[in-house]
Amino acid sequence: MDYCLEYQYLNDENHLFKEISYDELIHLLDGFETGLVYIGGPWCPNCQAIIDKVNELGKKQGLDVIYNYDTRFENIFKEVDDLRRCGTLEVKLKYYALVEKIKFKSPELVVDTLIPKIHIPFFIAIKNGSCVGYYSIELIREKDGTLHLENEETDRAKELEDNLILLMSKLKEEKRL
Repeated sequence: MDYCLEYQYLNDENHLFKEISYDELIHLLDGFETGLVYIGGPWCPNCQAIIDKVNELGKKQGLDVIYNYDTRFENIFKEVDDLRRCGTLEVKLKYYALVEKIKFKSPELVVDTLIPKIHIPFFIAIKNGSCVGYYSIELIREKDGTLHLENEETDRAKELEDNLILLMSKLKEEKRL
């Protein structure tokens, strides 16, 4: 994917994003890897709104890469589907495996399941194969660059920044006994 072409606010040709598949995401968790994962895609207006801020913060925090997993895929009927919809048993099992591996909890459930629903954009900090934190916020971007929740006017850019810096700092922490 050409991120600068797909994301209207990302103008950095040397961005940190690297597209990964579901299997590569699971390998990060099972293979004791470390990194920040951004779940979302350019089709999501909330992802569009923050992509440049995420890239900028990642660079400031010294990250080399931000892994990007897009939950959308082409199903067996050649239709665009979303992993989070849990449309088939196979997809439901994949989604459930991801939710369990990161120990995600939410009172909101995927329709007709008991599986917590992930909203995007969603960020996962993985340290040595373990999820050490996650964060999600659905912000809208105004023409002046302010970021806010729908039906709200308070600028939430600082909240986004603080939470992402916290996640990114967990990737660098040394484990102490």
